[in-house]
Amino acid sequence: MKIVRESLADQVYKSVKDEILNGNLKFGDKISEDSLAIQFGVSRTPIREALRMLSEYGLIELSPRSHASIAFISDEDARDIADLRIDLELFALDHIKESVFLKMLPEISRYAADCQYASSVGDRAKSFEQDSLFHLAIVKSTGNKALINAYEKLDAKIQMLRVEQNLPEGRLNDYLMQHLKLIELLKNGRIDDAKTLTADHIKHESGRAFQEK
Repeated sequence: MKIVRESLADQVYKSVKDEILNGNLKFGDKISEDSLAIQFGVSRTPIREALRMLSEYGLIELSPRSHASIAFISDEDARDIADLRIDLELFALDHIKESVFLKMLPEISRYAADCQYASSVGDRAKSFEQDSLFHLAIVKSTGNKALINAYEKLDAKIQMLRVEQNLPEGRLNDYLMQHLKLIELLKNGRIDDAKTLTADHIKHESGRAFQEK
């Protein structure tokens, strides 16, 4: 068995990403290269690489003066992101390939279960990550590479909205339970019902995006 070791940059990337997705770092918070280098006991080279990766993923914005800040999402941006996410996921549900979906069903079901487990033990970063993988797997069931690529590029912003909304545990668990219902609807070919559930799921999950203007 081949053992793959994470690079220092990968370790820093994962640690900072978890801090952001757990809500410990907020919109606009600054992160300095020097502070991270001291915190992790490494040189600034892996720190810069980790920050570059976080910037490419969309979680931070880089500054030329040796610091980064957690990406900010305005109310208008939030509405646009939620609207686009609904459009992409409803399009995906209309174009799911049954053979691909059935092949991916064990993976989709595992993401749903892992998402709920992570939430139950208080690991929101892991829960959000598994939630994203769940929805992405359904999108992948279309086999549409352009759609998959577009959804992947939106993923970081979706996760940031989840963090900013900071749902109470009870409500969060209710939304995560909807994954199981969605799986059952898709297994039974009830696409219209799956689309209705998906739209409601996203609207409630992205609450700030659907407040009155």
